[in-house]
Amino acid sequence: MSTTAPHAKGWSTLSVALHWMIVVLIVVQLIDHEWMVDLWRKTRRAAPIDTTTVTLGWVHIIAGSLILAAALVRLWDRYSHGRPPYPVDEPSWASWLARITHVLIYAILILMPIAGLIAWFGMIGEAGEIHEFLWTPLLVLIGLHVAGALAQQFWFKTGVLKRIFVPGTL
Repeated sequence: MSTTAPHAKGWSTLSVALHWMIVVLIVVQLIDHEWMVDLWRKTRRAAPIDTTTVTLGWVHIIAGSLILAAALVRLWDRYSHGRPPYPVDEPSWASWLARITHVLIYAILILMPIAGLIAWFGMIGEAGEIHEFLWTPLLVLIGLHVAGALAQQFWFKTGVLKRIFVPGTL
């Protein structure tokens, strides 16, 4: 029995929805990051904390937890239902770069929230440092991912962007 999922006829509706949910939640994380930093510092110092900081700090924690859950469910969906094949008109180096980028993005989308949760609930500064460190590599990988998708669409003319907007599209 094969341990790899078959090629799908496109991304599933669940996978497309989770992809865009993760995108929105990463934007939320970008916007409310400073409130989480403020909440972290004040909590560790037992300093007074205003309601806005508490609320937006918890938005950060909840959004990060949702990113973790969405990434895990998306990986399960990808494994169980397969993924569409890489475009045949694309050079093999571009397919390999896409594979590596996806693996690294998923790794960070899983490791970063785990480190953040360990930092917050365990009040472990080192885990918080790991969480913070992963932010820049994640943004670089997202930039590479977007650039790759745009290159596939407009340079290699594979029509690949339609797949992440319309479930079941090859």
